[in-house]
Amino acid sequence: MEKLRYVLSEWFEGELPELVPRELPLGWRNTGLIVTLAGVRRGGKTYLLYQMIGHLREEEPRENIIYVNFEDDRLYPIEGNEVSELLDTFLRNFSYEANRPLYLFLDEVQNIPNWEATVRRLHDRNRNLRMFLTGSSSKLLSSEIASSLRGRTLSHIVYPLSFKEFLRFKGFELGEVDGLPYSPRRNELIRLFNEYLEFGGFPQVVLEEQKAEILREYYRAIFYRDIVERYEVRNVRLFENFLKLLVQNMGDRFSYGKVQRFLRSIGFPVSKNTLMEYMGMAKSAFMCDEVPIFSRSVKDQMQYPRKVYIIDNGLRNAVCFRSSRDIGKLLENVVFWELRRRSKEVYYWTSRNGYEVDFVVWSGGRVEALYQVCYELHDERTRKREMRASVRAMEEFGLGEATVLTYDQFGGEEVGGRRIRFLPVWFWSLSEAPQGAS
Repeated sequence: MEKLRYVLSEWFEGELPELVPRELPLGWRNTGLIVTLAGVRRGGKTYLLYQMIGHLREEEPRENIIYVNFEDDRLYPIEGNEVSELLDTFLRNFSYEANRPLYLFLDEVQNIPNWEATVRRLHDRNRNLRMFLTGSSSKLLSSEIASSLRGRTLSHIVYPLSFKEFLRFKGFELGEVDGLPYSPRRNELIRLFNEYLEFGGFPQVVLEEQKAEILREYYRAIFYRDIVERYEVRNVRLFENFLKLLVQNMGDRFSYGKVQRFLRSIGFPVSKNTLMEYMGMAKSAFMCDEVPIFSRSVKDQMQYPRKVYIIDNGLRNAVCFRSSRDIGKLLENVVFWELRRRSKEVYYWTSRNGYEVDFVVWSGGRVEALYQVCYELHDERTRKREMRASVRAMEEFGLGEATVLTYDQFGGEEVGGRRIRFLPVWFWSLSEAPQGAS
């Protein structure tokens, strides 16, 4: 196939772009499985592949490492046989070291119809082939991947930059985290954290000046290319209104019944099933995620409203009107996605008399940690509310410690032999490293 030959020729003649190193997933080198990186569009998957390729080029022949981006417009129109033809095109037109493994990197592979069957065939028939895939659809994850590939993949989610990675992109030398509360660099760190809170962690956005404009373009691309076109959404205006409500209500409990009634009131008759389908589409494109209520009853988890978090603060802020209470929501969103990076199973909790804890972390058959998020604790009424909720949850789960995460407040209190520590979100996110990265 001529267009594939042209793209491959350009790849072997070119150089890797300059990049800021990110946390690479564990196990990507030493596995016979197909490595898949899935995540939101523009979240950094391609540059992670480049980083992997850079590491490989230090030990493997350059000509044995193949990369193709299936969003390259020179490959369009997509005919459906591009993955199948790729290896044959390479073997017929390019030299390589036959006694060394071949490394095949397929970027945004979900654009190819029926890619799973071809990838399985290539993997099963070529023992010397190592395959790496990316895509902006959750169908590349182990939990959703086609049955033909189950057991053959090692899946990782690529999120926008953590605050720690954000600082690296900004050239901020972190040094010893423990000394940051007393460091003269603390003001600079908080200034950068304010930028992270507002514009988020999409890699290109972090490095560019026109942040809001880029973020609006990202939103449109995710909306149209990853959802409307992929799922052939018929009523685009209805879906657009649904998504705006979803983004606007970040961090709040999301009730399909209330959303249904509101949409009907403005002239959009819609069923709850359709709204649930819309939610599934948004989650599949990694635009958001849900947090269920903590309950040992599956019925309660299904029945109670879930809290919704948007993949990136910048994406949310680019399409929403701001209000004075937003900073608490933005802090909460940062905490949620940091917990996700650490591979935590997360719930929210409410008591019978209405006290709520934002995040209950479940691990190994028990509650591992409790996190409450608020802007500050200087107001006595706010302090009592957050303390009381944390104490009730500790009593419920038999824990001796809980954490209240704030904008920039350190401290702690003991209540009835139980410890509540106060930490800034920025400090917490830097002092406890994510799991699953190297």
